[in-house]
Amino acid sequence: MKEYTISQKARIDKSVIIGPYSIIEENVEIGANNKIGSYVIVKKGTIIGNNNNIHAGVQIGIDPQDYHFEGEPSKCIIGDNNIIREYTTISRATGKNAKTIIGSNNFIMTYVHIAHNNKIGSNTIISSGAQLGGYVEVDNFVNIGGLAGIHQFCRIGRYAMLGAKSYLNKDILPYLLARGNRAKIYGVNIMGLQRNSFSHEQIEDIKSICRIIYNSSYNLTECIKILKKKEATNKYIGDIIKFIELSKRGILLKTL
Repeated sequence: MKEYTISQKARIDKSVIIGPYSIIEENVEIGANNKIGSYVIVKKGTIIGNNNNIHAGVQIGIDPQDYHFEGEPSKCIIGDNNIIREYTTISRATGKNAKTIIGSNNFIMTYVHIAHNNKIGSNTIISSGAQLGGYVEVDNFVNIGGLAGIHQFCRIGRYAMLGAKSYLNKDILPYLLARGNRAKIYGVNIMGLQRNSFSHEQIEDIKSICRIIYNSSYNLTECIKILKKKEATNKYIGDIIKFIELSKRGILLKTL
């Protein structure tokens, strides 16, 4: 009796280590130096890069939990150097040839669910039990706390943090800290920025943007006009304005 089942139509580098009772389906590609634990399932349409450490019970490329999914071919693409801990589930996308994308150097902890059509950047931390709905976008260097719930179509900007046990139903601007049920903004993610080598001056530039948006009497449209006038003197303004203008669900407000 085989200890694992690997489709002959899967393309797997010879360096890959596969634990007992794992299943690799057809039309899967797995790059070099990956470690795949026991009882892992990698479903069709999955592409995995190099040097990932995928622990026991993980399921990658599962069919979307989505009424709109009709069995069409789609992808789940994972980059390099990720740690994916026990019993995480990652869906492939809804829509013909659509993609769920996970970047590189991410730490995805136990029992995380990443739904269909998500786009996860690189260097993120997604803590145990976090649940990400469909079409969620998480930018680089984001930190998501344990047991957080993220509504479909929400976006989290780079270097932002969502606290543990939070429920997010709007977008978090880059560099900010949010928490609560429902989540609200609690200021700049200072500790996260410091850990990523932002200088005091850079953090102050980000704080000045936050004060205009959250601590002034102007509405958001007026804030954007004010910020555009200051764009030449603050390199972070352009990113934040672009993020706001692309928002479909609106951005989080600050707590009282």
